[in-house]
Amino acid sequence: MRKLTALSFLLFLAAACQDPLRDSVPRFLREQDRFSRDAREGDKPGETGDPEEPGYIPSVYATAFHFRDSVTNLLFFRDGECLLQLLVNSPPDSERHRIWDGHLWTDSTDGHVTIISCDGQEKFRYEGEEHLQGFLLVNGNVHTLGQRPGRDGFCYRINGETVFDSPRGSVLGSPSDPDWPGGALSLDGENVYYAYSLPIALKDHVFREYHVMRGAQHYKTIPAGSSDALYDLRVHEGQVIRLERRDNALYWVSGEEERALDVSLSEFVSGKLVKFSTSVTARVLTRTWGTTCRHWYYIPQAGMFQSVVIGQSERGVLSLRDWNWAFADIGPDGRFLKLVYNYPPAPPVPEGDFTLATPAGLFVSNRHFALALTGSSGNAHVVVSDVGQYSYTFNGYFTSVRME
Repeated sequence: MRKLTALSFLLFLAAACQDPLRDSVPRFLREQDRFSRDAREGDKPGETGDPEEPGYIPSVYATAFHFRDSVTNLLFFRDGECLLQLLVNSPPDSERHRIWDGHLWTDSTDGHVTIISCDGQEKFRYEGEEHLQGFLLVNGNVHTLGQRPGRDGFCYRINGETVFDSPRGSVLGSPSDPDWPGGALSLDGENVYYAYSLPIALKDHVFREYHVMRGAQHYKTIPAGSSDALYDLRVHEGQVIRLERRDNALYWVSGEEERALDVSLSEFVSGKLVKFSTSVTARVLTRTWGTTCRHWYYIPQAGMFQSVVIGQSERGVLSLRDWNWAFADIGPDGRFLKLVYNYPPAPPVPEGDFTLATPAGLFVSNRHFALALTGSSGNAHVVVSDVGQYSYTFNGYFTSVRME
């Protein structure tokens, strides 16, 4: 792949322990509003609290599964303390819970009813089984995008009430995507967007037709056969942005603008759209030699790629937020190798064998980062951040980390 020279304004890219977890519930669980800090002025609708004022020290939240006897508990931590333990259905699913404004939101189903809860307290329920691909809080309202099992389609809801229903559509996007807190749902201005696909048979082949939605309203259709593969789609400032492959080339499409990207598809591993400052960019992973992979960002304003970091395998996790980024290098066997942080020096990681159980175990904001590492053997785990380090002891693994 041809390396492109970076513009000067993009050069930034080059560069307390706690006691073992007790099974008893601590007294502070009974305190009112114990989960989050005071409400902050200026938070944007639908965004989790992310104060970035210089000098502000956020809390470090984490979630984990704890396997005890024959049951599984979902643990919710803040700054090294366990705030909450919830019994979860088996098998446990890391995509069925999320941290939002210092609270733990969960969804569960028995196959007949889906229940949405906050900090263990039910908020609402509705008939049918759904797996939430998208979750947003906008002005106090809970927006969900639930995929039904099999070929039964999906439903977009607000506070459990149906807004749009599709009997056979497949949602585009993942609830475990750390770059989009809302998963398959995203907020552009005051509008909530999402996309789904339908199978269309053309010339003895089945293609996907993509529909972009703004709430309950149809926004745009990407006709079947428009691309050989669509890797990602988001809406930014009203423009539908896509990353797709066609005619043996990778394309960036924004509205009516199309650009063929300088990427060798023989080296291409994956690509997706991510937020960058006030715009959206594409992150591309290419294989260099053996299992080694290089992470790139496409900068549409400059029409160029910028290499960020090289990892030992495609399992490495890179997270970027505006001018800040962090990279967890993971070996082919899943073992954590090292942490690379944009603002050196990176805090030291304790000695021992660790793994990053899910991509949501790495969090980056404008000024801060946190990394939740699960011990490869035994019950010793650690969360490393730029504001402190916390050690934990439990039988299980971390599922996510966040700073607010």
